Amino acid sequence: RPALRRVLSIGLAVLAPTAFGAAALGAVYYAAGEAAAYLDESSGFRVERVEVVGCQRLEERDVLALAGLAPGSSIFDVDIREARRRLLLDPRIQRAEAEKRMPAAVVVRIAERVPAALLAGDGTLQRMAEDGSVIGPTTTADAPDLPVLTGFDLDRRRTDPVGLREELTAAVELLRLLDEVGLPGHRTPAELHRSVRGGFDLITGDGLVVHLGPGPYRPKLKRLAESVAALDARGLHAAEIFLPGTRHPDRVSVRLGP
Repeated sequence: RPALRRVLSIGLAVLAPTAFGAAALGAVYYAAGEAAAYLDESSGFRVERVEVVGCQRLEERDVLALAGLAPGSSIFDVDIREARRRLLLDPRIQRAEAEKRMPAAVVVRIAERVPAALLAGDGTLQRMAEDGSVIGPTTTADAPDLPVLTGFDLDRRRTDPVGLREELTAAVELLRLLDEVGLPGHRTPAELHRSVRGGFDLITGDGLVVHLGPGPYRPKLKRLAESVAALDARGLHAAEIFLPGTRHPDRVSVRLGP
């Protein structure tokens, strides 16, 4: 029995500080929880202002709804990573950031994708960005100045999405080059058609059809300008122009119009 008493004494001596430490730790956790609850309920830590920077076409209220942010919630409950993730799910938004500004503000910064063309297919028109991303449905009335891309097999969105995106990006790059170089007579591109022969066919706003074929396009656009200038000098009007291709690299063919 004396041995048993010694064992019990040693056990109690070991457990006593452990139990005390556990109780103290529990008290700390309780106090921290109470402090967090106090801060959470304090009006000084409620989100009073959510600022949105970078809206061009989107409304501020739409951005806040997409991010899941609203004034009145606790700033400690605001998950800025989740807000950013939700914003980037929308194809209209290219970049997004969110930050807390203690004690009561959140700032959201976005960069919207800029529509570069309208993509026709499946009986609808889709706005398309410069990076080849499809932004969303629209009509020509909503975007009358954007050229229309036609001739693309949109079923490849399921079978070959990478290849389709590369073709769409090439079309947008050509439109960017047309904007840089310009078309003869201050013409504007109305439609860019993916040709079954390879490359693209261009239809201008005044109805001129230009068979561009495959690239590179900068020298071809130079030949186009020279050909139109030569026709203008003779008082002739082209309805259709075939620029040099692989079979006839030096030949420009023209079908005259009225």
